[in-house]
Formats: sequence, C-alpha cells, structure tokens
Amino acid sequence: MSEGFKKLKAGDFNNMSQERQPDGSVVVTLTGRRYAEAYKFRVKDLYGPDEQELNIETGDPVAPGT
Repeated sequence: MSEGFKKLKAGDFNNMSQERQPDGSVVVTLTGRRYAEAYKFRVKDLYGPDEQELNIETGDPVAPGT
C-alpha cells in the first residue's frame, strides 16, 4: 500500500482530485498543508467493495504490503 493510499484511508489530506481513466480506475492526487509533496496513486473501484490499488503507469494490481 502506497503512502498516498494510506493517507487517503486515514483522511490525512486537505485537497483531493480525481482523474477518471478509460479502464474505469481513478488517479487520485492528495495534497496537505502538513506535507510538502503531493501523493498520486491509482485505484480501481474507489470506496467500493473491490477497492484495489493499481500501478499508476500500467494499471496492474499492486501487491499488498508494497
């Protein structure tokens, strides 16, 4: 699970933008006042029962714990 995905789950962000992809997944960008960088990651079925983080470039599933 990427650091950005962890921040999404914890609600540790101030702004969130979503960019829909042709395959139905979403590229999420999070920013916050407490961290200097933006976190960008890709998710399939965002907030759904089959939610899964994907590789941002290829769209392949990310192995749990990475």
